[in-house]
Amino acid sequence: MSLALIDLAKKFLSSSISSEEFSKTFFETWRSEGESGLLAQDEPKLGSCLTLMFGLVDSLVEDTKDFSSELTEPELRIELTRLLRTYEYL
Repeated sequence: MSLALIDLAKKFLSSSISSEEFSKTFFETWRSEGESGLLAQDEPKLGSCLTLMFGLVDSLVEDTKDFSSELTEPELRIELTRLLRTYEYL
């Protein structure tokens, strides 16, 4: 199940993994679970959370922001915390 992506986000939030590792692993897992059909089996609440999380992770920039829609690592941490709390995964 895609709870692996939730667990991955929690590892990032606890600073167990870097933003680079988080982003890379998130997209690899997303692709793998999408191709295998696992993402489609998620309950709607989890699916909604992961869809929003995808957008946040996709907005991560490692350097200077060029657009206001981009997120730095500290901003991503804040937004992921909000998201996981909203969906009661934190």
